[in-house]
Amino acid sequence: MADVLKVTTPLSGYDNSTIKNNPQAGQDVQIQNPVDPSKVTRGDNRTNSGGDGEQQLAFQYRSNFGTFLSMVKNVPDLSKVLTNIFFQGEEMLTGGVMGEEAAERIASFFKAAQMNEEDILPFLKEQAESSARFSGGIFDQLRNAMADTNSVDLKADILNFIKKFNDMSSGKHILNDIYRTIKDMESYVFKQTKEQIEEMLKELDVNAADGDTSHNSALLKEKILPFLGRYIAMNHDMGTIRDKISLLTVLMSRYENGDKEEVMQAFSKLTGYQGFRKFFGGMTLDQFGQLLSQVDMERAAGKNEWADKFLDFLRTGVSGGTGLENKQIFHQMLQSMVLSESVYMPLLHLAFPVNINGKKLFSEMWIDPDEEGSSTQAGVERIARAFVKFDIKELGQFKLLLLYGENKATLQLYYPEKMQKSEGSIQKGLKAILEKHCFRIDNIYLQAGGGPTSPVEVFPKIQERKNSVDVRI
Repeated sequence: MADVLKVTTPLSGYDNSTIKNNPQAGQDVQIQNPVDPSKVTRGDNRTNSGGDGEQQLAFQYRSNFGTFLSMVKNVPDLSKVLTNIFFQGEEMLTGGVMGEEAAERIASFFKAAQMNEEDILPFLKEQAESSARFSGGIFDQLRNAMADTNSVDLKADILNFIKKFNDMSSGKHILNDIYRTIKDMESYVFKQTKEQIEEMLKELDVNAADGDTSHNSALLKEKILPFLGRYIAMNHDMGTIRDKISLLTVLMSRYENGDKEEVMQAFSKLTGYQGFRKFFGGMTLDQFGQLLSQVDMERAAGKNEWADKFLDFLRTGVSGGTGLENKQIFHQMLQSMVLSESVYMPLLHLAFPVNINGKKLFSEMWIDPDEEGSSTQAGVERIARAFVKFDIKELGQFKLLLLYGENKATLQLYYPEKMQKSEGSIQKGLKAILEKHCFRIDNIYLQAGGGPTSPVEVFPKIQERKNSVDVRI
């Protein structure tokens, strides 16, 4: 009986028939059975019937996390890309061809980068605090509850509460994204449809308070989204507008999830756990509601004036406002920034250019405040690890590694090779800066040139997920 499972020509000597003394393929140098597309011929002694053996055995094991690691290693270096633009100044971007609005955004960004020496430390603190989304007493206690409990249900409900609080505190930002997404659709539809969308958008309350989502959610779910769905069905428009509707549904889901009543119910559920009451005592729902009304939602959402100007700067470049020749550069910067905010990146990432009394400096840093584990774990020494890249105009790029704990502190600095003769002065200057700020360092190492290029080389924690089950979606 024929072996119906063999979808390719069987190799000689490996079928289920009686073994015969068959001659080895390739001994006859004459071409046998040349290929004739007009008719089917019997299988020849060609060895390509099963394809490339290496390709058959090379299974693709790359996962989402593997892709992330590859991107971290290969993504364009933000410090080099942004440094080139920042050091050359507004002249490189303007060129006398950009619109008035784009020119204002670029000028506003460069103006925000101008600082004095005494402004640097408060600026760094502000950027770090705005990057740590969940700060304050209530979240410190939630961290303690997470570290103390072994209950999977309690941990899941704490995370659910944080997710809802996050969506509530970002309510205005999400609503603005919804408004812009719908406005963008107007350029992809017919004139009559555009006018209808504009009329519906007038009903959207863009000034609604964070947590007050009922009116806007009802308008979006019951009127705007069904209208856009009917437009797609009638016109079979499967292009850009369909992609924007997909984005709109995600934003709507987040906006509705941030309703204040949803947040209150999530907190109410937590009060049923003993592990939660251990840290929050007998806090009632009314007390939590009063506490919630005192929260600065803009600060809780990570709102930061300098960051907003930086985002406007990136948005202008990505949209082509600084010239089409610079568009790819801004795409690279945006890709690097988004990658550093990935769910797989367990580090605090900061990047900013500053102009200190006319001297331009760009710095990018990755910080792990808990090198050995969570700072809330009893008996675990807190060790912080930091990796900093900074580029000083006319000097070059520096790389700094810092390991700081209660019992050990080590600093390693890689400086430009052309400054090798000044190593003694660099070391003396470093010690003076550290002493000024009461910073104890046991060991200082200096090296000309070289150094790590990616945070993956510095932080073992980034690759921890390699040991867990991962998938490709």
